[in-house]
Amino acid sequence: MRLPFTPAALVLSAVIAGCATPQYQTTVRLVPPVDVQGRACVQSCEARKATCQADCQMRYQACVKGLEPQIEARYVEALKQYALDLKRYANALRHYEMELQFEWLNRYPYRHPYWWDPWPAPYFPPPYSEPAMPTREGVQAQMEKSNCQADCGCLPAYDSCFVGCGGHRLSETVCVKNCPPAK
Repeated sequence: MRLPFTPAALVLSAVIAGCATPQYQTTVRLVPPVDVQGRACVQSCEARKATCQADCQMRYQACVKGLEPQIEARYVEALKQYALDLKRYANALRHYEMELQFEWLNRYPYRHPYWWDPWPAPYFPPPYSEPAMPTREGVQAQMEKSNCQADCGCLPAYDSCFVGCGGHRLSETVCVKNCPPAK
């Protein structure tokens, strides 16, 4: 069965197609210098980048190791908070269920002078969602993210060194999804 073509369908399809925003991806390409002196300079830049990344990784691991005594204490705190949140959630859920069971008491005869109310009772969703139980790994990841620096800025320094040696840094932004038609 074929559906009839209508202008409304055309407008609807244009609106739906217009809602999809294009997604772009930027790629960076490094073009090394052609002369021997420039290539030697780039190799020293690479050695500095490797040293920077190794030092950064060592500092990060030392920071993570320094957090180990605090992780257990934070995990215990998170479990206590979870227990409180769970009790609060259970109380709110019981209160919500009671309101649903006794809702008819509020509707008749006090709210309306008539025996029949044409409007249905409003729907109120259950109270806030059930709390998620914390994990030791989650607490550790959160502490590492807030206390330890994983990026030391080695790549921007390498890029500037690379360009200083006579190389070229070419960045290109390409549409990868929902691309507009080419002109």
